[in-house]
Amino acid sequence: IELEPIFNWSARYHGGAEGFWLWVEDSENNRTYHNEYVLFTKRNHPGSTKLELIIPVFDPLPQQYFIRIVSDSWVGVEHLIPVSFRHVLLGGLSSPTFFTNLFDLTPLPVTALADPRYEQLYHNRFDSFNPIQ
Repeated sequence: IELEPIFNWSARYHGGAEGFWLWVEDSENNRTYHNEYVLFTKRNHPGSTKLELIIPVFDPLPQQYFIRIVSDSWVGVEHLIPVSFRHVLLGGLSSPTFFTNLFDLTPLPVTALADPRYEQLYHNRFDSFNPIQ
């Protein structure tokens, strides 16, 4: 997302920085998938700010998400932008290879560390590491 301020900067009203909240919303499911505080500064005005977001999409695809931008200082300064998924093609969303396969891992004992100093650290806490550890 590229955000570009479309207001004239006035040090009297804006000071040195102007903050905005950005939300990515799914109105069908009443969910907020991303929120972020964005700060425009006098030094960078009127330059744009680029954000990289990772948001979930589900099968079936929703019709649209909304990007909502709200001023942190000014009442009523808000913008709502619909993002349509009508022409988005996600190859393999429902295919079994889209997701990472999980391996059947067995827990390792603390002795797998092969160093008595490290083994002593975990000896009194647990006997084995879970597969993620």
